[in-house]
Amino acid sequence: MKTMFTILIVLLSYSAYSQEQKKEKKKDEIQVYICNSMTSKKYHYKQDCKGLTKCNDSIAKITLRKAKNIFGRTVCGYETHLESSGKHKN
Repeated sequence: MKTMFTILIVLLSYSAYSQEQKKEKKKDEIQVYICNSMTSKKYHYKQDCKGLTKCNDSIAKITLRKAKNIFGRTVCGYETHLESSGKHKN
């Protein structure tokens, strides 16, 4: 009985881990917009975001992962509500 219980716990743990990995992968595939300016520090979920109107350079569409990890960007203040609610779907 202990063996069955242990196997069940291992399977449930693996399943939970697998689901978390899928969520992370989807998160990495989200596309965002950034201003290519050297002084820009934010990323935007919408190309028509009010925060991007100040961009004096080109606007690029990149993955959320790159925006955060490579460019060190944080979410635009006009769109923080989109990130917390999950309504940023492209």
